[in-house]
Amino acid sequence: MTEEQDHSWVFGAVWLVFLVFPARELFMSDQSLVGMMIGVALLIVFAAVFVYGLVSLRCIGDDDLQANLVVLGMVAITSLMAILIGLGAMGMTAFIISYVFFAWPMRRAVGLAIATVVLVLVGPSLIGAGQFGEYWVFLLFLVPVSFVSALSRVMLEKEESQRELQEQLTTVAERDRIARDVHDILGHGLTVISVKAELAARLIDSDPDRAKRELAELHTLAREALAEVRSTVTRMRTRSLKEELLSARTALTAAGIHGNLPETVPEVRDGAEEVFAWAVREAVTNIIRHSGANRCVITLDPRSVAISDDGHGNGPLPEGQGLRGLRERAAAAGAQVDIAATQGKGTRVEVSVP
Repeated sequence: MTEEQDHSWVFGAVWLVFLVFPARELFMSDQSLVGMMIGVALLIVFAAVFVYGLVSLRCIGDDDLQANLVVLGMVAITSLMAILIGLGAMGMTAFIISYVFFAWPMRRAVGLAIATVVLVLVGPSLIGAGQFGEYWVFLLFLVPVSFVSALSRVMLEKEESQRELQEQLTTVAERDRIARDVHDILGHGLTVISVKAELAARLIDSDPDRAKRELAELHTLAREALAEVRSTVTRMRTRSLKEELLSARTALTAAGIHGNLPETVPEVRDGAEEVFAWAVREAVTNIIRHSGANRCVITLDPRSVAISDDGHGNGPLPEGQGLRGLRERAAAAGAQVDIAATQGKGTRVEVSVP
């Protein structure tokens, strides 16, 4: 269970205390023993559905099928409780509202909250139960629940925005570092080459032998500068498989995704480590950005690496620059890339070598 899921579990457990209101209505009703047992069972199932909905929520405001099924389940149970205890079941609507503020788009959640408040105000009179009188306590409970849920939603979205901003700042900082490295290498090397070229041009008529020496040094300097550029680019673009796994663990933890990663790195075939490292980097990046996953598992052996998640798995992944680059690197290393996505069950990316 991830840190975010822990928080969801605690949040749900705290709110469950307020099921005491419909429970009180149930035990004060004139239901038979069988009716009481059915009511208690419905409350227990309602509590389980509510907590499950919070813990399994993958993305705030995502409005996916699973979230809608949770809402439908809570509405159905509330309706059954209303058959048993009448308007005493209205207190259960607060749980539905608190959930939809996290599961639905904000505008729709606010609309449901307003509609529910209006229903509590006029519902009793519409069904001939008199004015809202003794049910005022539900309204006093419903309004702060809606407010706290909306505020929590806003705070979580703000936290997500700050995390995305931090990622962007990290990217900008990395680009600045690359620019400095390239400037330092090319700036010095090209300056010396320029001076040597000018000197050779002046000496080519007056001192041909020295001009030849300068040109020879110029050739050597150019080769050295080119080697330094290549070394720098390689250093910037390539990290070891162990480094990528450490980076992936950190990134997954920061995103609230539980990562099951290998602790040790086995010896892999020559030329395969780089493509394995790129596979880990690209797959983990896609998981964090697009999958809505709660869990990521990376398995590794000398001939293959596999990265799987329990996210949406919404069909084939778009062939963006990252995946295209991974396929090109794999082809160059004689490796094969297999990507399988199953609706509602996640995605698996595997890179293997013969």
